[in-house]
Amino acid sequence: AASAAVAEVDRAIVKDLDRIFPGHEYLDSQAMKDAVYSILKSYALRDKEVGYCQGMAYMATLSALFLAERDAFRLVVALMRPREEGGCGLREMYEPGLGKLQDMLLDLDRCLETFLPSVSHLFRDCGVLTMLFATNWILTLYAASFPTVMTCRLIDIMLSEGECTILLRVALAILAVCERELLQCGDTEEVMSYLQTKCYTWTTEQLRAIITKGQAIRLADWLPTDKEKENDEDEHEDEHEIIVRVALDVAEVVGAPIKLRLVTL
Repeated sequence: AASAAVAEVDRAIVKDLDRIFPGHEYLDSQAMKDAVYSILKSYALRDKEVGYCQGMAYMATLSALFLAERDAFRLVVALMRPREEGGCGLREMYEPGLGKLQDMLLDLDRCLETFLPSVSHLFRDCGVLTMLFATNWILTLYAASFPTVMTCRLIDIMLSEGECTILLRVALAILAVCERELLQCGDTEEVMSYLQTKCYTWTTEQLRAIITKGQAIRLADWLPTDKEKENDEDEHEDEHEIIVRVALDVAEVVGAPIKLRLVTL
């Protein structure tokens, strides 16, 4: 059974490495794929509970872009390590059940209600679920949809802050910057098309401004109290299961270049 699980991880990693950054002169090279495969396989063997989740391939690839393989692996470990052990806590986002991702998506909805109520109303009226676009953003550290310079900066911030809430704060910043144009959309298709294409029009300076805006957001100012959260979670208990199901296949829904899934040892 163990060898079958290892073989499944191998197949999943190899398959995914052929699909991320397609056609990129260096990131899609065989040398890079070999290095990233080694990093991801080593991590899966180190952390058998998490194993491999597809969004991790982006993090590992960008780590290997700037660092030697051993150092890139150490960076991945530092990003994944729980906060109480001095890491950034990404592990919770990729572990079975995607618990941290669920929390972040629910927090995004809660923040929109107070931080950007007009966008929240638009999404509700058009039937747009934030999980349909934000899952891809967060699980790939924005690398699947935005220029790699953005992900590299977010990694710097996570290491500096010792946490990964910048991934949520930047999502809010993006929607804030897009608010005026989003409100001109009339239905689900227009909203999703806009969110999938707008990111390719931003310059490096504009992306830096968005990240800076995200850094300035204090989630405590926009999130409900623990008691209010508890009541809200009771009311939306069924949504947790929906988030997991959609997150595991969200890329196929929105036409993204990946199909998210978990592979554990």
